[in-house]
Amino acid sequence: MLTQRHARSRWGWLVGAGLLLVVVLFSGSFGRAEPTGHYRPALPPDALTNGCWPLPPGVRLDFPHQVRRDSDLGGEDHLRRRLVLQYDVVDEATALAGLRRAFTAGGFTPHPGPRPGMLAFHSPTSGAILASLTPLPGVPEDSIVRGTIVLNLPSTPVQSDSPVCADPFSTKRFGPSTGDHA
Repeated sequence: MLTQRHARSRWGWLVGAGLLLVVVLFSGSFGRAEPTGHYRPALPPDALTNGCWPLPPGVRLDFPHQVRRDSDLGGEDHLRRRLVLQYDVVDEATALAGLRRAFTAGGFTPHPGPRPGMLAFHSPTSGAILASLTPLPGVPEDSIVRGTIVLNLPSTPVQSDSPVCADPFSTKRFGPSTGDHA
């Protein structure tokens, strides 16, 4: 014999199971995401191709690299620009040769650097440029990033009024308020 308490308990289970069944049957029409095929966020344009602070005219790097930081040095006068890149997949000799090709093609005259792993270039219109390369120690064969390049260039003002020039993740010009994201 069912007591009133057992009857209410059984009735509660039946109502709960019925609600669960309704939710499962109609779940396909509640809040499902529409597949769009766009699963990656939009990436900001490359720091050297966005038109804001490009390399000197005619200079194009033809080896895999990524910009890590770009900043002006020299206080209020901003006399020099420090551009930090990482070279990817290639070794130090290939990156050195790529830098030599790029700056020579841009009208720069190469000069011996002050120490091994450094290159110096000069152009009558752009001035002096110093490049230093530092391979990362103990990098495995399958590593993408192989080393760092630091370019010391003449500073130039921003070359575009595009809104992307205010985005530090595109320009790699991280100020004190955004921190160093390298």
